[in-house]
Amino acid sequence: MAHDRTRPRRVTAGSVVPLLLACAATGLSPASRLQAQIPSKYENLKVLPKDITRDSLVSVMRGFALGLGVRCHFCHVGKEGQPFAQWDFKSDQKANKRKARFMLRMVEYLNQERLPTLPSRADARREDPPVTVTCHTCHHGVPVPRALGELLDLTARREGIDSAVALYGALRERFYGDGSYDFGERTLVELAERLVDAKRTTEAVRFLELNLERFPSSASTYLALAQAHEAAGDRSAAIAALEKAAELRPDDRRIRAQLERLKKGRTRQPEES
Repeated sequence: MAHDRTRPRRVTAGSVVPLLLACAATGLSPASRLQAQIPSKYENLKVLPKDITRDSLVSVMRGFALGLGVRCHFCHVGKEGQPFAQWDFKSDQKANKRKARFMLRMVEYLNQERLPTLPSRADARREDPPVTVTCHTCHHGVPVPRALGELLDLTARREGIDSAVALYGALRERFYGDGSYDFGERTLVELAERLVDAKRTTEAVRFLELNLERFPSSASTYLALAQAHEAAGDRSAAIAALEKAAELRPDDRRIRAQLERLKKGRTRQPEES
């Protein structure tokens, strides 16, 4: 029977399992202190099973907190440090709670209906055991699951390049090593290449210079920096960056060809882009 997408679906007890497994995989289990504060009667459950056990409910809530890197007040009406007896858990006042219900239904639909159809397609085969979707699949411990390059680009456009550079440092200090964002060599290079295409060369140069602070031997960064300088009309700076890239990759014919072209004053050819 086809799924009626006009009707909200209620998550079944069995479909909570992927969220519980996500908690178990990280060594998390319901805390007795937290359990003691959870009301014995659950009100206004619209997606989770109305007969859900206390252990399951606490594990699901901890799964949300882990997946998004948030605390209870992100969705529920209450204050950090306030006894749970004073919280209004049944309230739908906060938009994040309403979004969470939508996300629960989406995860249920993907895990129970869409992903199981993969083996029936000639061009797809599911893993065995099958991979399931959880909050952490997309969020990786942050509330808004934007890639680092996208977040920096958005910040640069809204608040300026200085704010974006400061944000990179703050995010790296807080999240480096936990998988929330990709702080690898290519992230800022790819962002800068997009910015050059958008004729935002000043921002591209700043991000590439920032990348060199972390990856001083990155030939890819120097190559992108040369392209940004050339696009900005600064040929001498472009040559200097290419010479550094050539030092790091002495056998790279592409770099040598671009360096020779720049020194002779020729413009970039399409195949070099």
